[in-house]
Amino acid sequence: MIGSYLAVGFRRLVTQKLYSTLNIAGLAVGLACAILILLYVHYELSFDEHFPGADRIYRISAEVPTGNGGAAMHAAPNFYPAGPQLELDFAADVDQVARIARQSVRLRHGADTFYEDGFRWADASFFDIFALDWVAGDPKRALTEPSTVVLTQGAAAKYFGAENPVGQTLVLEGQWPLTVTGVIRDLPRDTHLSATVIASFDVGDKVLGWNYDGNWSFWFYHTYVRLKPGARIESLERRFPQFVASHRRPGDSAATMIATKLADIHLHGRVQELTPPGSLTTVTAFAAIALSILLIACVNFMNLSTARAAQRAREIGVRKVIGAVRGQLVAQFLGEAVLYALLATLVAVALVEVLLPPFNTFAGTAIELDYGNVGTLATLAVLALAVGLLAGSYPAFYLSAFEPVKVLKGDATRGRGGQRLRGTLVVVQFAVSIVLLIATVTIYLQTRFARDVDRGFDTAQVVHLSGSPTVGLGPGFEAARNRMLENPEITAVIQGGMRPGGAGTRLIRAEGSDPAGRQMLATGVDYGFFETYGIELLAGRTFSRDYGTDGFTLPNQNGVANTPGAYVLNELAARELGFTPDEAIGKWFETDFSGNFSASVRGPIVGVVKNTYFETLREPQKPLVYFAAADSWRLPIVYFRDASIRVTGKRLRETLAFIDATWSQIQPDLPVARTFLDDEFAALYANDERQMQIFGVFAALAIFVACLGLFGLASFTTERRTKEIGIRKTLGGSAVDVVTLLTSEFSRLVLLSNVVAWPIAYLAMRRWLADFAYRIDLSPLVFAGGALVTFAIAWLTVAGIALRAASAKPLHSLRYE
Repeated sequence: MIGSYLAVGFRRLVTQKLYSTLNIAGLAVGLACAILILLYVHYELSFDEHFPGADRIYRISAEVPTGNGGAAMHAAPNFYPAGPQLELDFAADVDQVARIARQSVRLRHGADTFYEDGFRWADASFFDIFALDWVAGDPKRALTEPSTVVLTQGAAAKYFGAENPVGQTLVLEGQWPLTVTGVIRDLPRDTHLSATVIASFDVGDKVLGWNYDGNWSFWFYHTYVRLKPGARIESLERRFPQFVASHRRPGDSAATMIATKLADIHLHGRVQELTPPGSLTTVTAFAAIALSILLIACVNFMNLSTARAAQRAREIGVRKVIGAVRGQLVAQFLGEAVLYALLATLVAVALVEVLLPPFNTFAGTAIELDYGNVGTLATLAVLALAVGLLAGSYPAFYLSAFEPVKVLKGDATRGRGGQRLRGTLVVVQFAVSIVLLIATVTIYLQTRFARDVDRGFDTAQVVHLSGSPTVGLGPGFEAARNRMLENPEITAVIQGGMRPGGAGTRLIRAEGSDPAGRQMLATGVDYGFFETYGIELLAGRTFSRDYGTDGFTLPNQNGVANTPGAYVLNELAARELGFTPDEAIGKWFETDFSGNFSASVRGPIVGVVKNTYFETLREPQKPLVYFAAADSWRLPIVYFRDASIRVTGKRLRETLAFIDATWSQIQPDLPVARTFLDDEFAALYANDERQMQIFGVFAALAIFVACLGLFGLASFTTERRTKEIGIRKTLGGSAVDVVTLLTSEFSRLVLLSNVVAWPIAYLAMRRWLADFAYRIDLSPLVFAGGALVTFAIAWLTVAGIALRAASAKPLHSLRYE
């Protein structure tokens, strides 16, 4: 029996080539999209799950109040002393604690010096909590000795080539030797712990002077705990407020801590993550797209199968007359559908293998189909079986229900119930496609709006030049600045700049404001900063060396209050303090360095400037305070670690070569690292642009697969109306009349698809745009454009079939059947 079913299925597969090709192509494209997206979804959801004991590992992060009743800021790092103190105070629940901090440094081996963005400081216990793959060295001892470092295989090859790096030395910042004690395999991409070089914590503490022991105001250290078996994180979280309160000193930040499960970190990112976090919203959206495209592909199969119902009606009637029962016919049709699905799965897997390399490059992932994994093969088999049964269910039960008498009389396919259902399915197909199309256009318009918005300063033709994290731009910078300004293609050179995320929060107060103070963003700038960036002055003046008290000086180590310093506020800051731009000029302003203003910098407000965007448009503009670092403060504190150079844009290649040559003269051991400011701001929306492009690709594929379904329904309808078309032409109807008749029927379906899709697309994109503080309005033109595109595609699809039917000779149509 089964052999007979398979024989019939293969015979139809071979004899009806167009029908088979359309069915397999539609299912294959749908399955390929679904497999690719589901691989991506699984990749995003499985971050860090591969670490042994991941269910007991948590990151303990800082939660810092912003003041003024605002929402607390959730930072990924924690306070310096939090880790060791957690291990002491929660010894009954905590098995291990480890801290890790990120830094970009320069490392030298021999004559070669490199910038290392993946440099990390870590406790020795880091390798106890995170079981990494070791190539050389002992994880128990690797970071227990002072000034030691562990390299990934990629970093080892970069610095030492084919040599064995263990026991050899790297020089940090040209001064401090670090001994290599181990080599680990490169960290997988599905972890938030991006690192290439991991050094012992004592280097940051002792060599670089990073000693914040007892300081509960400075958060920089990502802190992880592994709980003992049976311990519950909820028990620790309830005690966190009291834990922090009992240890912080007077004047420290009034903060608490929160715990995040290791596997949740990637999709629930916070401020200052080790790597850019993912988006749970995006993952959910992609999963919905995968299911939608797969559903469209299954619906196509149903429509194409029922479109051929008339050709199989006599076969079914004869089988029933000679004794076949409905169950046998259902089994045969389902078997044929599963056969098509299995063949489509093989094609889909081949498509996925072709698409995976460019997809991984584009999305920054490391996805692969593991054929050696039994689970992978089982999932593909189950997916093929499920799609086959789903796609074949309606045709099987529809075709097997034909009554023998009606079949043999030619009346089996005349009902309207099946036609309405097939029309409904096409409406669903096109509604999904329209939603994806509108989403793609909306994301594109919002991304373009974000990139082109007036930020309040000029990002064009500004080059950022990065210095060293320990010595900044070096003592030769002033000479380099003067030399660069001699070049007519360079109009300004300043220390520091307006980089995304460059401002920090400080406690401030001003004349006439709350004596307890409030939190506000503050950033140090160089003289000439506002002129270099073209920031509009609304009142007063900007910083100038002509005024000896403009330079901002930190309180000394004894905590002397009210050291000098002038301030420039943006308009939002002035208005939050209750001043108009003109009223703010001359009022005193104070920045705190102690928590209670016992050590602070007080000075006059000398200017108010236009508001600027220096973050993404997801964040609202914020009050911002500028201060000018005094010359005596720059090198010891190393506040300015980069320079901003405005160029004319003419002879750009020669100008950049001149900048590189000048830099090499003052910092021969420091590699040139420069970027364009507009590229840095464009990078803020790289994820949105990738999301737009992925949505666009899948929207196009969804429309393509939906068109196959429309082709099937158009074929079915045309087949049913063959005699009607012949009669119309005999009575004088033209080919245009016939094409108009058939396309108008499908135009109603597409119109209904838009009616269904528009509210869904509106609500979905309104929710997506809600993440942006500044956003576009949802234009009716986007929805109208989506409608026009789908109408045009539908007309082209149907018109080809209709025109062929209309061009047939009436005699052939009347003799049909």
